[in-house]
Amino acid sequence: MGADRLTAWQTAYARRPVAPETCAAMAEKYAALAALVALPTGPTQNVALRAAARRWPGCLREAQLVGPTLCEARRVQAVAAAGSEARTRAQWLAGDAAAVAAWVDLHLLLADQSRWRLRTLGVGDVTDFVATLDGEARGRWPEAEMLAEVAGPQVRVRQAYRWLAAQASLPLADLNYLLFARRGPWDARPGDPPVSA
Repeated sequence: MGADRLTAWQTAYARRPVAPETCAAMAEKYAALAALVALPTGPTQNVALRAAARRWPGCLREAQLVGPTLCEARRVQAVAAAGSEARTRAQWLAGDAAAVAAWVDLHLLLADQSRWRLRTLGVGDVTDFVATLDGEARGRWPEAEMLAEVAGPQVRVRQAYRWLAAQASLPLADLNYLLFARRGPWDARPGDPPVSA
């Protein structure tokens, strides 16, 4: 893989703005996560949990790991951003609300993978996955060869995390810390492809 191809993706990612309406949707997510906790355990909560997971893939893991206090802080950050000018992802990453923007992208990447798994029952490889992407989803992912080299050849959740980390020019452990506000066993695994972030 040419380093210039990854650099081009990183540059484009850094310049891409997060729109105020996207921030409003993130504020809605954090409000929904807070409401989930207040629901009584049972069928109503189960339906709400599934709905949140479909709309914002990964949000239940976020809520579980960062807890209600940090989710509320992120909601406040998203509300503030919804009422201001759009900022580039580089501006977000340089600020104290970087997790909000990172989750915007991770939700989209995970949703792309989820749609592919539903259509194919997970049968296929990275080449098949990339070939099925269209519209906005196609613009979120590189060609299959580069994706396999940077983020791994298997279409799994970890691939989405690794691709986001590569675009954001972050080591995976730093992205995970940004997302979850803690270090964990997900940070590095044997067999992960090397990435120069």
